Amino acid sequence: MMTDFNNIFLSRADTEALSQPVNRLEPEYRSTYEAWKQKDNEETRDAVLTSLSPLIDRTVRNIGGSDPNYMRLRAKLLVLHSLPRYEPKGSSLETYMTHQLMPLRRAARQRMNVLGIPDRMLMAASQLESAEAELADSLGRNPTTSELSDKLHVSVRQIERIRRSSHARNTGSYAVAGEDGDMAGAPAVVQGLSEKYRHQYVLSALVNDPKSALIYEYDHGLHGRRALSTDALARKLGLSPGAISQRRNKISEIVNNAEKTIYG
Repeated sequence: MMTDFNNIFLSRADTEALSQPVNRLEPEYRSTYEAWKQKDNEETRDAVLTSLSPLIDRTVRNIGGSDPNYMRLRAKLLVLHSLPRYEPKGSSLETYMTHQLMPLRRAARQRMNVLGIPDRMLMAASQLESAEAELADSLGRNPTTSELSDKLHVSVRQIERIRRSSHARNTGSYAVAGEDGDMAGAPAVVQGLSEKYRHQYVLSALVNDPKSALIYEYDHGLHGRRALSTDALARKLGLSPGAISQRRNKISEIVNNAEKTIYG
């Protein structure tokens, strides 16, 4: 049987097609990017930024920080600065911009570290924020401190220290609990063993009701949480103020039972 050599070799058209560089620009960005390439003005730049806003918001959210509006502005400036250097033949626009937005992490650390908070604590706070957002997405609710502890493989006490450092960069008061839980440079907080055991009892009773556990954590300032108003807590947990009150009533019953069990 003779080989049909005409089928072995590519036609000139096929060869030319293969030799053409591949355009890796995603279809969802093509119209706004090409409009900007044709005419660089405020309108076309805004259109590109709008199309990239999901990437920008996701990056800012993952980085965390006390001033997301500032970080979002920095991200937009980075996008506009790097846009003229983008080559569709080299990579997708999202891949390119993801790399261009990497300096945001350093900018966030510098902006947050106005109090001289150690870099390791800033990095830990960033990891905690990312883990909390990731768990919230997967669980469909805010995670409890215990769930964060399991995910990050760190103790609840360490999470408390990280949160206190995070509060410090937001409030301008740097007072972080030491390894033994003492607050260096802060007013002493007296917490008797009985109160400690009560918290343990209540949280153990709420292990299958994470939203109620979070309400208890916020109401009592546990694990570095800061107290929130009922309305703010309701918004954070995706509940109505009435539902918050109902859960607090349930918690009160558990607390009363704890008093009888522990002190009775």
